[in-house]
Amino acid sequence: MSLPILHNDVLPLSNELKVRLCASLELCAVPKEAKRIALNFRDTQYYQTGNGSHPIEVHLARDTIESPWHIAVMASFAYPDEHSTQMEVQLYFNFCHGWFYQPDIERCDLDQPQVIELFQSWDKAFVKLLNNKGFNQLTLTVLKTLLP
Repeated sequence: MSLPILHNDVLPLSNELKVRLCASLELCAVPKEAKRIALNFRDTQYYQTGNGSHPIEVHLARDTIESPWHIAVMASFAYPDEHSTQMEVQLYFNFCHGWFYQPDIERCDLDQPQVIELFQSWDKAFVKLLNNKGFNQLTLTVLKTLLP
């Protein structure tokens, strides 16, 4: 099977995550003119109670209609404490610009050994959530369209 999501050299996605993301993409009606999209994986219980899977957002981008998608951004969000009413970025992997952000350490390069190790763990946890149906809502948002 040819996966429509390109491999990333700095933080390679596990094959299982690529397969799961492709399967998620197939569940959505992606407009032909979409250049950059956001896939949002949500557990609606988390918004109501603070318990459950933290929301994850994946940005995919492509250059042309025929081009494969590549990962632009992967991020997870969480309430910073039990009294918060707004979520904040928990982890932010920016593949396009080669940086990573976490509130505790601020911003650093993706190619740091600690970031690579963290991403590999996060990849496995994300796959596990997807396999165990840890999200009950998937939405697609078009962020940018291809020029005519």
